[in-house]
Order: sequence, then C-alpha cells, then structure tokens
Amino acid sequence: MVKKSSLFKAGLVLAFGLTTSAYAVDACKDEMTKARGSEHRVQGNQTGSISGTPWGFEQWSQGGSNNMSYFDNGTFKADWSNNQDFLARVGYRYGDNGSGVDHKTKYYTVDYKYTKTGTAQYGYIGIYGWTVNPQIEYYIVDDWYSKPSEAYIGPKFGEITVDGAKYTIHAFLRDQEPSKTGTSTFVQFFSVRATPRQCGHIDISAHFNKWDELFHGQTANLPTSKNGKKDATLKFGRVTEVMLMTEAGGNATGSVDYSYFDMTDAGSPSEIIPPKDITRGPYKGKAAAIPGTIEAENFDEGNEGVAYNGAQGASGDDGDHEYRGEDYSSVDIVNAGDGKAIGYTAADEWLEYTVEVAKDGEYEIEANVSNGSGSGTVELSLDGKDLVSLPFTGTTDDWNAYELAKGKATLTAGKHTLRVTIATANTNVDYVKFTLPGVDITPGGEGDESAINTVVRLNNVNKTYQVFDMQGRFLGNVNVAAGATVKAALKANFKTAGVYMVKQGSFMQRIAVK
Repeated sequence: MVKKSSLFKAGLVLAFGLTTSAYAVDACKDEMTKARGSEHRVQGNQTGSISGTPWGFEQWSQGGSNNMSYFDNGTFKADWSNNQDFLARVGYRYGDNGSGVDHKTKYYTVDYKYTKTGTAQYGYIGIYGWTVNPQIEYYIVDDWYSKPSEAYIGPKFGEITVDGAKYTIHAFLRDQEPSKTGTSTFVQFFSVRATPRQCGHIDISAHFNKWDELFHGQTANLPTSKNGKKDATLKFGRVTEVMLMTEAGGNATGSVDYSYFDMTDAGSPSEIIPPKDITRGPYKGKAAAIPGTIEAENFDEGNEGVAYNGAQGASGDDGDHEYRGEDYSSVDIVNAGDGKAIGYTAADEWLEYTVEVAKDGEYEIEANVSNGSGSGTVELSLDGKDLVSLPFTGTTDDWNAYELAKGKATLTAGKHTLRVTIATANTNVDYVKFTLPGVDITPGGEGDESAINTVVRLNNVNKTYQVFDMQGRFLGNVNVAAGATVKAALKANFKTAGVYMVKQGSFMQRIAVK
C-alpha cells in the first residue's frame, strides 16, 4: 500500500522538530473543508486557471498517452502511459515570460495528500517552478519513482531541515535543453527530502530563503546534461510559478490522485521546538533472540535516522498510531492477521534491531510480507554489511494476504545490529524469522529463550513443575534435573506428542513435544 497517516497530532514537524504552528490542519488525516466539486478534463498540453481560486493548472507530455483532471477546490488527478516525460501540476502561475514575483514579498506553503501507482525511470513529486532574472528551474522533491541521483541533480551544496526531515540541496546545469523560453542553457535547483512521503505540509518559502542564502550570485563549475562541466552563475530569481507537481519519465506508466490540496502565498513559518533526544537501544531494553522471530514493529528505540528511517505516507486512519507513539510517527504500523506489521512503506525505508545470535551457523530466513503492487525484495544487513536479499512475488492488489520471502545467511554468535531495508515501495513487513536447522525454537526447545526454560538451564538444583493439557486439566508433576530442559523431561515422563502447559511458581509456559 501507499504510505501513511500519523502526521503529528499536535501540529507539524518542521525545521528541527515538533512545531506548535498555526497550521491546525493535518492533511494526512483531515478531509478538505471545501468540497471537491466538478471535474474538469484537460485536453493535451495545456495551461489555464481554476475558476474561483488563485491557482492555475498545467499538463505537459512528451510521447505516449495521458489524461489530467482538476477539481473546483484545486485537487487534481492524472494518468499516463508509455511517456518519455509527463507533468501535471496545480498552483500559482504569474506568466511564463513575465517579470515574475519577488518571493520575499510572499510566504508560500502547501498542505497536500496523494496516492500514486506505476513505474518510471525517474520522477519528481513535490513543488516545481521557474524563475526569471536569471532563468532557473527548481524542484522541492518530497517523493519519487526512483530516488534522484547526483548524476541528474548535481552535487550537494548544503542542506536544510524543515517539514520534519532533512533535505539536501543540489544544482545542475542544463545545456541547450527545452525550457520556458525554448531551447536554452539554464540551472536547476533541487531540495531532495531524505525520506519520501505522500502527505503533509511543505514550507516552500523556507527552501526559497535557503537557496538565497546558499546561491547569491557565486559562480560554480557544474556538471551538465551533456556529461561535461561548465561555469554557471547560481542565483534564485523572481518566481513565475509555484506549483504542486508530479513528473514521471523514461517510458513511464502510472497515475496520481491528489485528494488534498491547499496552497497559500500568505503563510507563515512555524514555531520550532527542538526534537527529543531518544537514547538508542533495543525495543523495551531486550535484544531480539536469534534463532527466533523478530516482529517488524518492534524495531529499536532511538531517533529517526539513527534507529530507523521512516517515510510519511497517506494511510488515513487505518494504521495503529499509538503502538510506538508520536516519537515514531513516520513509521506506519498496521494490523496483519492476529498481529501487527510495518505498512504503507516507501522504497529505501529501513528499520534496525538489536539482536542476540545464540550460535554460529547458516540460518534459514523468512520474512512474512505483502505487496499488492507486485514483486520486489526486502534487504537484510548485519552490522553494516550486506547479509541477504529476500525476494517475493507480490500478492495481487491484496495487502491482507501475506507470503514468505526466503533466503539463507551465515551468522556468528553474539550481539549484532540487524537492518531491514524495504527495497520495494508499498511492501508490508510482518516479521522476520531466523531458523538454524537442527535447533528447535518451539517453546521449551533448545533455541527457546522463554523465561521458564532459562530458569531451568541456569538452576543448579532439581525443580518440580505442574503439567496441564490445553483444556486446563491437571496431568501430574514432572521433575526436571539440574541443567536439563523441561521439554526433555516432558517427553520422558508423558511419552505422548502434543502441547502441554507447564507451571512453576509464577511462570506458565506452553511447550510443544514431538
């Protein structure tokens, strides 16, 4: 599924942390206050105005087929097929060849939510526009079809932390390429979000102001679209458009639907509160045992970018936003069968787990996953080194159906940091299970780390346990010799395969005997 809803109940996360801004809206959960209204189809490559609003629209396509519709409240949708390049956008338009607007005289923000489908070799989703004096094409990239590479957006010049995440800032030279004034040479500016999202609040003017700070007329030797290098003057000019946009290219096929759109040129920056520093450590203070099953939602405690790297999406209210709380709001936790899973994911989202490996050996690994969009992989690494890629086939438009993605890897005993990276967007992950052939990890087995089994192994004296069947009937007592296992004693005394309930003091444990 596409991603999430739990965007910050008390406001928005901006600049360096949580904010108590004037923006009471949460586009990830709230409905538009103004009804969507009538649908207006856009024919071919076209620009125009949306009646009754300050906004305009634009559709542009190179090759393939495409359709765009906008609605009376500014929301819009589009679909495209086999396009070399496709763009659909809505926002402020001041005239492509006019004198533009000094962005410092206004303050631009937008609240948005959308869903997407499809594939593309590249795709920029976020804020788009042009300036004059000088001519600059600019992007604030909140999401993508494939993560932007510096080969196409240029080197990093700086960064900004805003809207709950870090953005890196880049510049690239387009040498004699199509532009608003025909074929010309011009510079592109990019702000690229570290973690993609599909809903939220963008403080557009914060990026404009940062570009002013970084690019104030200095000359830089930039890579060009012709794979060369060329001196260019870096300066952000007067804006001729500020628009929310989806762009997809490279034999692109897909669709987008913006269900929330509210842009203003009279906004204001948010009040910034520094984020809480969360001590890094295993979930609830205990490392996950291997062999064993690691529940995906029980990733390590710590700050984003340290213990996990989430992705803000558009799940509405169908996720569990209380399980890990607001400190972890960029990770969606959803119901999965009788338990929970990580859902509404984006490509490259990752989570880390402190694990304790009991024995050296080659482990069989299974990840229980769901992806209705199609096939993909989940990637595992250990202590920063690649471990195994787990492929899956997809669950055909059904995120309630799960399948096992399987692989093998050799692990060494001891404490490690396991990273699970979701390589394919929209993949739900329920759990990752590690099995060492020949080691029993059923309750009470050799690989089990349950409380009762551990007590027995560490005890130097005999213990007596009460044994019940699964209906609660008392079957008798079993004596466990010092250093032995409960399972072995059950097998020796009752000689019948099955599942038993074993009690000693305050401990109660279900143990399977084969």
